Parts: sequence; C-alpha cells; structure tokens
Amino acid sequence: MNSRHWDIFCTVIDNLGDIGTCWRLAQILHHDHGQSVRLFVDDLDALRPLVPAAQNMAQQALHGIQVHHWTSDFPDMPPAQVVIETFGCTLPESYLRAMRRPAQPVWINLEYMSCEDWVSDVHGQTSLLANGLCKHFIIPSLLPHSGGLLREKNLLRQRDNFLSSPAQQKAWCAAWHIPLPQKDDLKISLFAYENPKLGALLTSLSQAPQSVTVYLPASRLLNSLREHLHNPALAAGDCYQQGSLSLHILPFLPQAEYDHLLWLCDINFVRGEESLTRAIWAGKPFIWQIYPTNDQAHHSKLKAFLDVYTEHSPADHLMQLCAWMQHWNGILQNATDAYTFLNNLHQQHAWYDTRSAALAQVPDLSQNLLNIVAFSASTG
Repeated sequence: MNSRHWDIFCTVIDNLGDIGTCWRLAQILHHDHGQSVRLFVDDLDALRPLVPAAQNMAQQALHGIQVHHWTSDFPDMPPAQVVIETFGCTLPESYLRAMRRPAQPVWINLEYMSCEDWVSDVHGQTSLLANGLCKHFIIPSLLPHSGGLLREKNLLRQRDNFLSSPAQQKAWCAAWHIPLPQKDDLKISLFAYENPKLGALLTSLSQAPQSVTVYLPASRLLNSLREHLHNPALAAGDCYQQGSLSLHILPFLPQAEYDHLLWLCDINFVRGEESLTRAIWAGKPFIWQIYPTNDQAHHSKLKAFLDVYTEHSPADHLMQLCAWMQHWNGILQNATDAYTFLNNLHQQHAWYDTRSAALAQVPDLSQNLLNIVAFSASTG
C-alpha cells in the first residue's frame, strides 16, 4: 500500500466518542498502514483524557500523529491527498478552496456507525458538489458491504496473550493501581452515561450468591453513583462494599489502556460507539448504552444493531439480551433481576468470543478506507 498524506477533521460535539474514534483511526492509519496523518480537532481538552501527553498547543506531534488545534482562524495550507470529514463536521472554507486544485484529494465523509437498513443505500455513494469536488460517503457498520469497524492488525492476538497470562494481568493492574480481582469473582466493568437503573443493578449484585467485583472508571456514571450513595465526594480510588459487591472507582483510563480493562472483566457495560467497538473485539458479553437522542431515534438504532450483532445466537439468549439492553437504555421498565441475567450472560461467553472472531474475518474500517483511496487513485 502506498503511503499517502491524510487530514482528519474532528469537531467534538459531546463526550469523547468523536475524538476517540478519530484518534484511533489516525493511530491505525499511521502505525498499521504507514500513512502520514494530520488530525485537526477543535477541542484539545477532549483529547487529553484519551492521550495524557496532549498539550494545549496550536500544533504538536503525538505518537507519530501531527495534531493541530482547529480554530476559527484556520491558516492557509495545502490539503492532504486524502481528506476525512468526520461525523458531519464542516471543513474550513479556506481549506475547501485549496482542495479545488487540478489533482483533487480523495474527500471522505465518515458517518456514525449504524446497522439500519438505510446504510446499504448510502454507504459507498459519491456526490459531485457544485464546487466541482466529489465526496465519498462511508458508514461504519456490522452489515455486509459497509465500512466495517476499526480494528488494529494485532488486536485480537494481544487480547489473547493478555488473557492467557496471569502475570500480564497482575502487572497491568499494579501499574494502574487497580485491585486484582479474585479468580472466581464475577468481574464487571461499568462505563456509562448517567443512569437511574444503577441503584437497582448494584442492589442486585450486592445480594448475589458469589463475590462480584465491579470497576467503574470515572465518567458520567459516577454522578449516578454519588446520587445513589448520597456521597457527592466519591472519586477515583474510592471503594464501595456492600454484601457480595466490591465496587472500585477507577481513574479515567487513557485510550491505549481501556482495552485491558475490558479483557480483564467477564461482562462489560459500555457507552457510545468507540467503547462499543472495543467491547465487540474484547470477545466478552456486554451491555451497550447507546447515546440518547431527543427524537428517540436511538431506539431503532439499538434494535437494528441487536438484530445484526446477535444473528445466529441462541433464541433465549437473544431475547434476554435485547430485553435487558432496552431496560438499561430506558426503553423497557421491567427486566430480569440483574445478577440472574448477568450470570446467565456470562455462561454465554464463548458465543461472544466466536462472534468477535467471525467479525474479524472481514476488512476493518481503516483497510476499507485505504481500498477506496487506492481505487479512486487508479480511476482518477
């Protein structure tokens, strides 16, 4: 694959999913595929939790990526050979004018992940704009003939090495001051937005017939925990113990470390799209909290994802998973007791590992983008 220059533009709308996806894409393109990447982001504060080395600078080099602070005063500069406009952000006017050169860059509009029916009608389509530029529309998805999901080349091998090495697990927990779980504990990670269902979940786990270790990375869900326990001072490093439950509040982990937590646990609660993708590759059972929208469009998006992800799964497993995930997302009010459900889910762990391996047989999003660029170059 030829090495090309790529520019990725990211506007941080809310939370960390947009910048998390863009940073991971930049890393994979550079480290796995040898591409030269510039990342333009309008909010460096959002990047810093994911990449602690990030500074508040107009331009900096981070792990081989040139990171630029994207401000309203955008400088004149020649565009890259490939331009990625992520999640509906609008490119700077001066940059768009510079793109109208004889050798136009490949312009890609990268959308949010979806498994809905409309994806097959939009993904891969091109649009010739009035300014003479052509835009390619790419939709990440689990559906066939879509953009796929981001995945590093050696990710599953690294996961399996970690899972087969108690020494690696112990060293990682020690490095991040994370209490090492006991072998027979049910181990759960909780990464979510605020959720009124948290109290009932913790109550159920505290009454479980086995020890349950829960890791809650400092995030918006910590607000719900503070409210449930009537303790606004709860912070990373604190531990809550009740009955069978031991809950540890962790610091927000850098993006490069989060996978290890997912691998360490038996069941993972995740939110948004970036952590959902990582949960899929972890090969463990998971509960997804989708980003809610005012028009309730997330209801159909969640259903579409479940329909595609759980195809060929046992019928009883599918029914329980769909019902409980809708419950966690506030769509259904009643659900099976949390511990009973999660313990049953844990018994299905082999299915999630098999599903992860099957999805890894198709090209990931970065490879699909490279293929599109190579085809455009050969036909342009």
